[in-house]
Amino acid sequence: MADEQTLNHIMNEYEELRISAANERKKRIEEVNKKIPRVAEIDREIFQCGMENTKRIFKNPDKADEYNRDFKENLRKLENEKSNLLKVNGISDDYNKYKYKCENCSDTGYDKNGKKCQCFKQKLINAAYSVSNIEETIKTQNFDTFSFDYYSKDVGENGVSVYDNMTKIYNNCKRFCDNFDNETKGLVFYGSTGLGKTFLSSAIAKELMDKGKMVIYIRATKLFSINEDYKFGRNTDRSVIDNIYKADLLIIDDLGTEPFNKNNLAFLFDVINERTANNKKIIINTNLQISEITKMYSMRFTSRLYEYFMMYKFYGEDIRIQKLRRS
Repeated sequence: MADEQTLNHIMNEYEELRISAANERKKRIEEVNKKIPRVAEIDREIFQCGMENTKRIFKNPDKADEYNRDFKENLRKLENEKSNLLKVNGISDDYNKYKYKCENCSDTGYDKNGKKCQCFKQKLINAAYSVSNIEETIKTQNFDTFSFDYYSKDVGENGVSVYDNMTKIYNNCKRFCDNFDNETKGLVFYGSTGLGKTFLSSAIAKELMDKGKMVIYIRATKLFSINEDYKFGRNTDRSVIDNIYKADLLIIDDLGTEPFNKNNLAFLFDVINERTANNKKIIINTNLQISEITKMYSMRFTSRLYEYFMMYKFYGEDIRIQKLRRS
């Protein structure tokens, strides 16, 4: 269960989103009215027609049907004129609508049935696993912002260029998202630092969160500390452990940076086995090479990876170093 402070923080986030949506709507309306003054006139005329129709019906209730017909005809003409003006100027008809980040709950956290929206549940997940910055991260690290400019087209390992290798991985990640419910295997991204493993994991997280999937993005060190905290009674909230097994997608980042012990390995085996048995996908990121994974975790663990995951090796030159050189 989330504490009161966390819930208040989340509700404040929703309030800020609604305020932002209102301000953006106001801004769009002002821009359109400035560009096409006649649109503002039409809106005023529509309002005045409505008020006038209400007054006429109040004075002569018996003529309500006649008045309503006249009003609807005038409304139709005004709306058609407005629609044509917007179309000619390349403006969408929904410019004056509220555009919420989550249309399902209108950025309230609750759907029309009063139940917690999926986006609310995701915020609780993010808070529980200390990844509250994931929403900011995926704004810049997603499929649309991914760049192939840092991947050389020169022939690389096994006769395959870094560019071609990354193109294949990128396309397979997109396919993984598109076919998520039918996928039978998870993904393992391995290779040196600074080659795009975390970036593509974030891109996948965004794609699936946008589809309403529950995603846990967690560093390996945090994953194992959560298990130990629960195991030794430092945290008695069972849901924190349950979600690791039940979330639609579990992304384990930086596997291999955690202190190794048999308890961690046993927990990792259990998570992989249980999630695989229930068709719950996992993505694992590691800077280790396959031989290093085997040495650290055992051949049995490596064999399990090959059985349950698609293995993608990242290679090339550290993108961060390339950016520094180009700056």
